[in-house]
Amino acid sequence: MLDIYKQSLLDAGCFKKVYPDVVQVGMNTVSTNAPEKMKALLIATELTVFASNLRKPIMWEGTTIPVNIISFVLAGSGIGKDSSMKSIRSALAPAYAKINKYREIHAKAQAVEDAEADGKRPTDWRKYYSKPRDLFCGIGTLEGQMKHLAKLEQGKLGAGYIQVSELGSELQNNPDIATNIVALAVGFDTGYIPAKTVKSDEHQVAPIMNLPFSGLMFGSPDNIIFDDKVKAKVKEEFSTKLSRRSYLSFNQEDPKRMKFKTTAEAREYRRAIRAKAEEAVESLEPWLTSLVDATTQDPLTVSTEVEDLFGDYKDYNEWYSDTMNKQHPVSILHRQHMHWKALKFAGALAILNNDDEITQKHYVDAINFTEIFANDLEQFEIELAKEPYELLITYMHKNHNNGFLSL
Repeated sequence: MLDIYKQSLLDAGCFKKVYPDVVQVGMNTVSTNAPEKMKALLIATELTVFASNLRKPIMWEGTTIPVNIISFVLAGSGIGKDSSMKSIRSALAPAYAKINKYREIHAKAQAVEDAEADGKRPTDWRKYYSKPRDLFCGIGTLEGQMKHLAKLEQGKLGAGYIQVSELGSELQNNPDIATNIVALAVGFDTGYIPAKTVKSDEHQVAPIMNLPFSGLMFGSPDNIIFDDKVKAKVKEEFSTKLSRRSYLSFNQEDPKRMKFKTTAEAREYRRAIRAKAEEAVESLEPWLTSLVDATTQDPLTVSTEVEDLFGDYKDYNEWYSDTMNKQHPVSILHRQHMHWKALKFAGALAILNNDDEITQKHYVDAINFTEIFANDLEQFEIELAKEPYELLITYMHKNHNNGFLSL
């Protein structure tokens, strides 16, 4: 059966190691020599988060599901994470400015409506005005996060988002990170997060009904793998909540340095890369900004071809998971749900292409992207399962120029 489903997917154009066009253009905005897969997942996540803020859900089996993404980028320091974020955010800045402008207009209109409902004049709207919440905030308590999401859901545009700059450190020192991750995982599938019961009615928050909620988390592999407490927490989170819902890019190697014969050649290369990045930003900016006006909140429909391909990919993943090492249960669970992540990413690709239907091309592109990262979690799980003596050998090889260790 595995071969039958694989052939069906191959016939549709799957299993090609190519990035969707919009992701490739986004990657071109980055002028640093960052690892390719790290850069690709970071860009894809930022583009999906932008698409989620346009609040165009997917109509799937009679109900709406949000377009959102959860991504983990595990890489060492100094390899271009911050500069990559800065590059794509610069291309997205005008579009986010327009989103926030519309959110303020909606908030004012809501204030006028509330004033009139209270028997006041429309000119008294300022007393009822509530400034829209920021789209990008730091992590606080779960209660604070739920209030934040509830406020966001009241608007027509905007989505939930959390970003973690160092996962290992946060898990070790921030007690709120685990509960926020739970909420992120719970809300991923349908956008619904049940209300948490509190003692005071004043602090009770309504459930989140259908809000896109995404997350991007960076982490240093060494800070996780070589710390038993942090490693245990990561294992717990991935085993119970995150493996089936998230993408993970595990970057074990440092990017290779470019070698040049002369400084003139190096300078010319840097100028060419900067020019390419500027061109990519200039091409993305107007298109992304135009999507804010062009995108409606009517749900994306799904073509029959995608429904069929979704079923084939789901069955393929189930059969493929039977061939995987049973000592890697987290990776098996991850593989068994890749069809679902791909559907959501296909929704983002449809929105970014200003389409109202998820077509076979969108879903094939999403499958190809998902498959590029298919084995990263298993590689990470292997590292998490290593015995202390194996970790010591790994450490010696990595940090002491393949140093010899004798027991």
